[in-house]
Amino acid sequence: MIGAVALVALGLAATPPPPSRFLSVDARRHRATITLVASYNGENGGFNFDGYSRELMWTVPRGWTVDVVCKNRGPLRHSCAVVNSAGSTHPAFRGAATPQPLVGLEEGHTARFSFRASTTGVYRFACLVPGHEDARMWDVLKIARAGKPKVVDLRAKS
Repeated sequence: MIGAVALVALGLAATPPPPSRFLSVDARRHRATITLVASYNGENGGFNFDGYSRELMWTVPRGWTVDVVCKNRGPLRHSCAVVNSAGSTHPAFRGAATPQPLVGLEEGHTARFSFRASTTGVYRFACLVPGHEDARMWDVLKIARAGKPKVVDLRAKS
């Protein structure tokens, strides 16, 4: 009985919250705040943002300012950065990474960065600590021509 309760508790703990919880929008100021919690839970061995591992697509209109809050909840160091593609170690936009992204933040630490979404295209939010992006610790960031900021779980059925 205790084992069954523990399994149920683990299953509930592994369920990530709705991704919209991590997005705040100020349409009047054309500003989106995205919170990335590294190692939110045990999903993908803790190599995740907000409990998701390469399963979220964030969309922000071109010209908007994006404020990113990067929190490290896990025991390993983690970072947050916007990069052009897999394996990129340089931010796609000026200022679009936590300090020392190849080193990462210690457990319990938070860093913030802001950038202007100046160029349309598809990018990644990735952890740049060596080996972490290869462990699938990334999500998609799309800079769109127009529209409203949103986040979509790519696994969700339409």
